[in-house]
Amino acid sequence: MVNLPHLRLELFAGRQGLRRTVSWAHASDLDSPWDWMAGGELLMRNGRTLPRDGRAQAKLLHGCANAGASGIVIGEDHQTPPLTDELAAAAEERALAVLTVPYSVSFAALARAVADAASGEAPVRVGQIERIYSALRDTLGGRTESPTARLGRDLGCRLLLLDTSTGNPVDPSAPAPQDALRSALLAGVRAHDGRIPGVLHVPLADGTTALAVEVPAEEPTVLLAVRLPGADTSLLHHLATAAAVETAHQGMLREHERRLGGELLARLFDMGIDEAAASRELTAVGIAPARAVVLATQSDDSAGQRDLHLALGRRRIPHLLLRSGELLYALMDEARPGIEAVRQKLGPDSALGVSAAVDAPGRLPAARREAVWALSLARKAPGRISRYGEETTFTVLRSTEEAQALVDRVLGPLLAYDAGHGSELTASLETFLRHRRSWQRTAAALSVHKQTVMYRMQRVEQLTGRTLAESADIADLWLAFQARALLSGAPTPAGPRSPAGPRSSHTSGSAD
Repeated sequence: MVNLPHLRLELFAGRQGLRRTVSWAHASDLDSPWDWMAGGELLMRNGRTLPRDGRAQAKLLHGCANAGASGIVIGEDHQTPPLTDELAAAAEERALAVLTVPYSVSFAALARAVADAASGEAPVRVGQIERIYSALRDTLGGRTESPTARLGRDLGCRLLLLDTSTGNPVDPSAPAPQDALRSALLAGVRAHDGRIPGVLHVPLADGTTALAVEVPAEEPTVLLAVRLPGADTSLLHHLATAAAVETAHQGMLREHERRLGGELLARLFDMGIDEAAASRELTAVGIAPARAVVLATQSDDSAGQRDLHLALGRRRIPHLLLRSGELLYALMDEARPGIEAVRQKLGPDSALGVSAAVDAPGRLPAARREAVWALSLARKAPGRISRYGEETTFTVLRSTEEAQALVDRVLGPLLAYDAGHGSELTASLETFLRHRRSWQRTAAALSVHKQTVMYRMQRVEQLTGRTLAESADIADLWLAFQARALLSGAPTPAGPRSPAGPRSSHTSGSAD
C-alpha cells in the first residue's frame, strides 16, 4: 500500500511493521479502538482526535499492537498535533508501522485498497461463513450437536458459549472452561464494567490471546474463540449470530424445565404427592429439604419469573419456581449465594420473605405460609428482606401451631359468630384496624354508615372481651390477623401505625 502513489502514504515510524499483512481497514476515533479489533486491522484515525501528549500517543500504539493490529494511518489536517518521539519509539519497539496520509485522501480510498489487496482471501472467508450457516441449518433441522461444537471442529479452534457473570457454559452439559481461562474472561469483563466491547481480548497462559464477542441473549453471554485462525471482526460476529440461535434453543429448554418445576412445586405446596415420591423428585433436581427454604416476593410479571429461572440456572443453583397470583415462590438451598442471586436479579427495592428450613417435604405448605408472612414484614425491614423466626416485633410465633392457637383464642368468637349469623364482624374489624381506627374511612371502605361501624365495633368488644381503646388489646387483635394471614398463605394486612389512640365514650377512633 505504501507503494501506491495515489494514496500518498508516508511512513512516520515502525518500518519493520511494513511486513505485516493487512486483512481489514478499521476507522475509529475512540479512546480504545483495540476493543473493536480482532487482529490484522489497519487503524485509520483522524489526526485532530489524536492525543497531544507523547505518552498518550504511545499508549494508543501499544494498545493496537496488543490487539494484533497491522498498522496505524493518521489522517493529517491543520488540527493534527505533532507526532511525538514517544510514539516513534513505541512504533519501533513493537514493529508497528505508523503512516500519515494527507487530508485530501479519503479513508474510503484506503479501505478500497485494503479490500482489493485482500480479495485473494475472499474465497477462504466465504467458505468459513458458509460453514457457519451450514451448521445453523443442520441445528434447525434437528441434529443434536451444538453449532459451536461443530464450528470449533470445522474451523480448527475451540469455541465456548459462556455466561459473562459466572463463566459457566450456557449449555449445562458442555464441558466447563479451565479455571485460568474462566478467571481471565471474568477479569476482562470486570475491567469493562460488565460491558462487552466489540472484541474482548482475553490473555491466555501460553502467551496467546482468545477473542470474545457478545452474543444477543436474555442473560449476558459471550462467545469465546481460542486459537481461531484468520479471525476478523466480521467472522466473529457471524459466529456470534450462530451462537445466538444456540442460546435461544437453550432458553426454550430452560423454559420447559421451569414449567415442569413449577408444576412440581405446586403439587408439593398442595401435598398432592406423597412424602417418599416428593423426596425423590427433589433429589432429582438437586434440592435437599434439610437445607432448603421457600422464598416469597411480589411479582405480577411472568417475564421476571423466566429471567430469574435463567439467571439461577446459569449460576448452577438448583431451584423450583412457582408464580401464584401476585406472588412468586422459589424453593432453593438456604445458602447465601442463592438468595443473593435472587436479590440481584429482582433488584434492591424488591421485598423478599424467607421461610425457616423446610426439613422435610411434608412441611412445604407451612414453609410457604412462613415465607408469605416474612414477606409482609420485609417491606419495612432493613434491606427489605425478612426471615421467618428472626427476632422482630411481630415474629413472636414460633410455629404455625402457635399461630392457629392465637387465631382460635382471639378471633375464634368472631369467626364463629360470623359463620352462624352471616355477619361480617371479622372483616369489619380488620378494615377498622387497617384504616387506623377511623370511623369515617372504615365506613367508606365498607360502604356502610359510620354508625354501623360503631355498632359493629361494640359487638366485637362484647364477643372478644377486648377493648379497642386498650393498646394491649389492639396489639393482640392485630397479631391474630397476622397469624390468620400466615395460616391462609395470603399476604398479611397492614397494621395500625400506632397501637394506641385517643379514647372515646365507646371505642377508640379518630374524631372525624
